[in-house]
Amino acid sequence: MAQKNYKKKSSKKSSGGAFLPSLLATMVIVVVILASYFVYNTYLKEPEPEITIPEGSASVHYIDVGQGDATLIVAPTGETMLIDAGERGDAAEYLEKLKIKTLDYLVFTHYDFDHIGGGDDVLELCEVKNVLASDYEPHNKTGKTLITLIEDEGANFIHPDKGYTISLGDIQFEVLTKALTESNKHSDENENSIIMMMTFGANKFLFTGDAENEREEEIIESYGKKLNADVYKAGHHGADNASSAELMALVTPDFGVYSCGVGNKYDHPRQGAIDRVAKYAKTILRTDLHGDILITSDGEAITYTTEKTTDTNPNIGLTIMYAILPEKAYMAA
Repeated sequence: MAQKNYKKKSSKKSSGGAFLPSLLATMVIVVVILASYFVYNTYLKEPEPEITIPEGSASVHYIDVGQGDATLIVAPTGETMLIDAGERGDAAEYLEKLKIKTLDYLVFTHYDFDHIGGGDDVLELCEVKNVLASDYEPHNKTGKTLITLIEDEGANFIHPDKGYTISLGDIQFEVLTKALTESNKHSDENENSIIMMMTFGANKFLFTGDAENEREEEIIESYGKKLNADVYKAGHHGADNASSAELMALVTPDFGVYSCGVGNKYDHPRQGAIDRVAKYAKTILRTDLHGDILITSDGEAITYTTEKTTDTNPNIGLTIMYAILPEKAYMAA
């Protein structure tokens, strides 16, 4: 019987014909996505509300810099102070969005990286007229580089002692801690923190850097009931060895503000620190939950708004991104 040879047909199809429809389908999908995004942003998305600082009011911006510290104060005159600069460029980015080109004062409470790491970006962005910091050699390379940069920029370098005062228009700042040098600095860098009280009209704001119990005891002995303040910036991001019961009994704040990173490895703020502040404060605000926090004062009443809302605290106010500041705060020198 004759054997027939059959040639097996290839099951492969030419890819050339399928390529064009596939490309067209992809292009259609991309166009639909872009069109949807345009429609959403143009017609459907609610615009982010803008908060205008009332004329004659002071504003205090607790900037969300993660596990670090940076606080911007803007006087009714438009004069500005930045207390600490976070780890990286978040503080400078915030200043840039507010179109701030000049800082009248830049304060470094102490030389830990999470307070000074973003200092070089701030100095690069802004003309800084005055810098306040302690007069001892920083313990890290970042601090040493920062000192050199400050000197190169030509800012007035001030090493404040207890009782040193600063005026930003009608806002008064007083340094509550003694000056530290190489001979009397603490081995724990946190305990070297400069503590300041801000007074505007009848309202007071207390800034303690990363001060812990020993530095707190210093101001308790010196000032006692004069430490009473409306707004307390919690020491050391809410560490358990700060915001002592003795200090809180004197401060008795209405507002407690914590600057800390989401899910930070230190578990800040600790529940004990929260409880000691919340014993007096009706409102607790946290950058890890609420993002950027803006507190305004007209010298009598205090109001606040936050970047994010959260169910964790039912007292949270309006959602904001960035505030509109007085005209002078926008102007470069």
